[in-house]
Amino acid sequence: MNDGAQLIGVDWGTSNLRVMRLAPGGDILAARSDPRGAGGLAAGAFPNVLAEVAQDWLSQGLPVLACGMAGARGKWQEVPYRPTPTSLAALAAAVASPPDRADVMIVPGVSALFEGCLIDVMRGEETQVMGLDLDGDDHVVVAPGTHSKWISVQGGAITGFRTFLTGELFAAIRTATVIGAGMGERDTDAAAFEAGVTRALADPALTALLFSVRVETLAERLPAAAAADYLSGLLIGAEIAAQADRTRAVTLVGAGTLNQRYAMALSLAGFTKVHSADGPGATARGLWRIHEARP
Repeated sequence: MNDGAQLIGVDWGTSNLRVMRLAPGGDILAARSDPRGAGGLAAGAFPNVLAEVAQDWLSQGLPVLACGMAGARGKWQEVPYRPTPTSLAALAAAVASPPDRADVMIVPGVSALFEGCLIDVMRGEETQVMGLDLDGDDHVVVAPGTHSKWISVQGGAITGFRTFLTGELFAAIRTATVIGAGMGERDTDAAAFEAGVTRALADPALTALLFSVRVETLAERLPAAAAADYLSGLLIGAEIAAQADRTRAVTLVGAGTLNQRYAMALSLAGFTKVHSADGPGATARGLWRIHEARP
């Protein structure tokens, strides 16, 4: 295959795997996805899964650079976190290979410390940040999802971040609680979502607000079919309500529908400088830039 690829990029999330052929600059020439995320794999399973998904791509001698949970403890090869502040050069200098696969390199995650104590971690989002072209020196990158990240970026370096359990909490409430029983599908009622966001922005008592899902349904003010959107609004609204500074520029880097929901919620909260970026594209460019910056 002579398509100009110079790097195999691998985004190994907890739930899914994405393998990409990347051209210079990080343009995606081809991509393959697989549901075998790192969360369900033992350390020894990673080489075979990658070989099954990448197939012939691995026979062409291209370097392989992976980000995400492949570098987590107990997975393919633990690659220590880089503490904030951290830059593209620092991440590139810290990539590491599994002992038996010198052709594969893994990007480190990033850790946040307070008074020398570990307070937060991320793997994968740091690569997305490095793939963004941000305007100005002071920026917030929001990576919504199972574990949403609010990442402070100054002068191209990650200076701090905070994780919110928004997506995982939504799934747990919807499938394993009384208030989740009988909920319809999400993304069907924008008005219910907006009502949830508005209520969470006005009231910080999240656990009490969550019970309002049941109360609003019993009072017949909230149709059961709209309850999932209302719950989503409560959780995303609570996440945004925790942000003290609403004047900074925000870039959303995630799936299209999720970016749209966050953009709506941010607008309701008074954020005026909100932009959206394609998540897979940012990851691909970040992988290329880290590869290019390796010493």
